[in-house]
Amino acid sequence: MADQSDHMKQFEKAKTLHNNGVDGDKKAVIKANEMLLKLREADPDNALIEAYYGSTLVLLGRDAVKILERADKAEEGLDALNRAVSLDSNHKEIRLLRGNICVRLPESFFHCSETAIEDFTFLLERYKENFSYLTQKQVREVLKNLSAAYQIAGNPDKADAVLQLLVRLERKKNS
Repeated sequence: MADQSDHMKQFEKAKTLHNNGVDGDKKAVIKANEMLLKLREADPDNALIEAYYGSTLVLLGRDAVKILERADKAEEGLDALNRAVSLDSNHKEIRLLRGNICVRLPESFFHCSETAIEDFTFLLERYKENFSYLTQKQVREVLKNLSAAYQIAGNPDKADAVLQLLVRLERKKNS
């Protein structure tokens, strides 16, 4: 029981470091990646650990100086994120992580805008079934990112339709 508690404390600490890394702290990314690698070795089928591990790999790629290292880390991170989704395809946090990463990677190299569309659509469908599934802030972010993913994928009509939905949501919020 104590091991499980320590395991979860380590995971929460790694998530905090990961989030600091998303905000630009390169040292936090390295530390989070090291911690998640150990957690992953101890619990190889934990989808959430796998997702955060994959995200830290993408962040390491973002921060790498050498172009090949950037690409390799990002590919490795995407592989881990895809594995995480295959382990638990219904996990909201995993879908948010993968979608957010896929919409930000260069489409010409990674070709993952369709994956982002899949993840954001999945999240919105669950939200339609249960309005407490996402916070209003998450709904707005998902809609913005879905619109961007459609634009990147070469579907400006769908991107505009999603933006119109977002505009209506904002008007509703402000009235």
